[in-house]
Amino acid sequence: MVACILILVAGSSHGGSDLDASIVFLIFITPLSFFLWYRPIYNGYMKEQSLYFYAYFVFCGFHLAYSLYMIIGIPSTGSAGLIQTIQMYTKGHIVAGVFGTIATVGWVVQGIGNALYYRQIWAHHKAQGHSVEKAKTELATRGAKAYFTRG
Repeated sequence: MVACILILVAGSSHGGSDLDASIVFLIFITPLSFFLWYRPIYNGYMKEQSLYFYAYFVFCGFHLAYSLYMIIGIPSTGSAGLIQTIQMYTKGHIVAGVFGTIATVGWVVQGIGNALYYRQIWAHHKAQGHSVEKAKTELATRGAKAYFTRG
């Protein structure tokens, strides 16, 4: 968001929409990431149930794609990624370019870390014998409320 503020101050024609989108992302991504991929994998390891692992795989997969999207940095999308950063450097807006570089590197590190965890969790889930069929059975027997309860 800070990089998007600097992109706006630097005079980018897409700066306002970038800032708006980055604020919306900040507000929604934090709680959604907790409920859609952190909590499922925590419960997956705690309860060793397939349903949680597959919920994690679906939503973390979306998050990995989102990370790639943020790394690219298409103008008017709320990202200070590569495209936006290169534009700031070529226009001579060094401070905005530096913050864009920091944001892009942060997304790259976060994306690589998530991809490594994804791979590690996939290996664990396969080693424990979890399958889509088991997840379907768990969903059919316990229902969707099992995903949201502690027991």
